[in-house]
Amino acid sequence: MTSHFKTNGWNNVMCVGNLPTSFFNRIKHLPFTFTVMNLNKRQDHYVDDVVPYHSNIIVISCQDFKDYEALMVKLVASPYWHPLANIILYYNKLENKELIAKIFFSLWYHKAINTVMVQYNDVEDTFLVSNYTPYVNEKYEIQPSNKFGCWTTRNLGIPVVSFVKGLTCVKRCHNVTILSRLRAQNLGTCIGFDTIAIKYTKDLKRLELFEERSKDFHGFMFRSYVTEVEPFSLIDVHEDGSYTLRARDGMIWNTMSKLMNFGIDLSPSVSAMKKPFNFEVNIEQIFSFARRKGDLCLFPIYQFDVIVVEIDFTFPFKESGICIAAGRAGFETTLFKMKNLTVNLKYLVVFYGCFACIWMVFSLYKAAEKGHFSCDQIGKDFMNAWRNVLMLNLCNPPKYESFRIFLTLCLWSFFVLNFTTQAKIISFFTAAKRGKEVDTFEDVIEKGYPIEAMASPDLILPDTEEKFRIINSRLVYEQDIYGCITRMASDNRRFCLIDCSVGRYIKRNKLNNKGEQYLHIAERD
Repeated sequence: MTSHFKTNGWNNVMCVGNLPTSFFNRIKHLPFTFTVMNLNKRQDHYVDDVVPYHSNIIVISCQDFKDYEALMVKLVASPYWHPLANIILYYNKLENKELIAKIFFSLWYHKAINTVMVQYNDVEDTFLVSNYTPYVNEKYEIQPSNKFGCWTTRNLGIPVVSFVKGLTCVKRCHNVTILSRLRAQNLGTCIGFDTIAIKYTKDLKRLELFEERSKDFHGFMFRSYVTEVEPFSLIDVHEDGSYTLRARDGMIWNTMSKLMNFGIDLSPSVSAMKKPFNFEVNIEQIFSFARRKGDLCLFPIYQFDVIVVEIDFTFPFKESGICIAAGRAGFETTLFKMKNLTVNLKYLVVFYGCFACIWMVFSLYKAAEKGHFSCDQIGKDFMNAWRNVLMLNLCNPPKYESFRIFLTLCLWSFFVLNFTTQAKIISFFTAAKRGKEVDTFEDVIEKGYPIEAMASPDLILPDTEEKFRIINSRLVYEQDIYGCITRMASDNRRFCLIDCSVGRYIKRNKLNNKGEQYLHIAERD
């Protein structure tokens, strides 16, 4: 570690797992700060004053894959984690190649590109040193036998719950080609890794462990989002289906692709790149890029004044208006909904009038048949009328031919009515229904929850109405509004004041750990 140390402005070394005392004795002489983290202490104390430096080197020691996953989950939540750190993973067990590929893919899932994995083979008394690259293609591969296609089991945007079930790696890369669905929706990546057997420690010092990837991508194709914006970025479409980038931005990207040896694939943008500028479409592309559905954004980013790094939304919110994001209403159970009764009151009156007429017809026919009225018979006719409505067998009905015609018409009419209105009838009684959504400023005020917003002059309501003044008085300013959206997945007792275009996109695509949409955007105001 000491011989390969290349500082890049950070000066912190992070030690993760149970490392031997001899290791700490050797590195303590380095003029840097050190942080130590392991799994023995499950409940860490909150760090009040975090050293303002990410880790330059992260050393991880784990026993097996389960231990590795637990350490990684804890590591990425640490304030000292940074994906561009040089990571040395000391793995105390020999694993098969497929599991090694899954380990490297889990690191790529967390954007950790500079990683070296060290295993010890006690049978041959050698160290097995492996490093990986996600930039493998048909023309470039490290070791042909160490080439695996990997992807997330669920679509991007749904968190990976466990590495075992959430990540998949198979031999060869035919499933994760540039135009495959897995590449676009599941972070499909061709992982290639190189394993070298080292007999002596002195040979390890001569290895170039952390290669500068950006110097040469070996012809790797990047999925790119692009929009034609005259006169800065122009796109020529050729008959063979290829494209040429021109003008100022086109020249910049063409030059970069030659110097860094990568290709540009415009397939994600074909449907929209030649159309007039559309804020909604390009916001969606920015979020797709931020969620790693694409690799490059080629349109002039200053068109929006957006900083994508850490999802920091600093563009003018007046572009598409201000909306309030709330937690989606849950399901509630009602025994009897009075509102349905009042809304359908006229239908109930018509029904009871119809029933009274049927009862009267039964009584008149029966009286004509017997030659007199009786209270007992009127009661029996009442029960027969209900049986008729419910389409049950009648008890001693009248024998007249005209009554049979009436009965036939009546039965068919009630069959049609019962069939078409059964859902309305059922809805009167116990059912699980989604609760009332927060759709107006009055609903927001009534809830009384804090309203989180970015500290921006664009994110404030006009001081023209009392309800606006109440909402402005409840604003809690945050540096990153995306944090409010994330926290709402576990605690929806808050509102987020957010740009409408961004909010509508997040509502459709942001999911909780159960894979469910959990956001609602107030629409009526």
